Amino acid sequence: MAMFDPAKAKTDNANRGIPSGEYLLAIKSFERKTSKAKKPYLHCRIVVIAGAAKKRSFFDNISLDTENSGAMFRLGILAEQCGVEQAFDLEKDADIHAALVGRPFKAKLSLKHENGYANNGIERYVTGDKVTQTERKVMEEWTIENAEQEDFDNTGGDRDGHGGDDDAPPPDDSDIPF
Repeated sequence: MAMFDPAKAKTDNANRGIPSGEYLLAIKSFERKTSKAKKPYLHCRIVVIAGAAKKRSFFDNISLDTENSGAMFRLGILAEQCGVEQAFDLEKDADIHAALVGRPFKAKLSLKHENGYANNGIERYVTGDKVTQTERKVMEEWTIENAEQEDFDNTGGDRDGHGGDDDAPPPDDSDIPF
């Protein structure tokens, strides 16, 4: 029997947050939402792509409010850091996905503790010569690896897209040990 102790779970919370600092990051996924003020934004899952916190993730919001010049400036910096060179439609999720998801960038993270929870957020994007050549190389390598992994994931492990070379029949229910 698997025992669950809620008191221990609260004290053993493994999510202590990612320490404040500069990290190489990438948006892994997003969900379009609307604020209480009826303004559009993206609720993004962002992952650390290198260093001691590699593969750790957090959620952050990106405003899509075109009437807010500060939000558009911030989105412009992110797009530039992601290598976006052409305009894209903020009303089309596919355009946003193509422009921003899986494209690495560098940012300074903050860490706040509220009500027993650790919350990370992007404090600012790091631009220009503050992104070293070594970091740019790491981001480029991650992009290639990530694209290969996505191809692998999207083909069910079949890298050549021909349905796989496995001649074995699929297991029936009797082969499943649980």
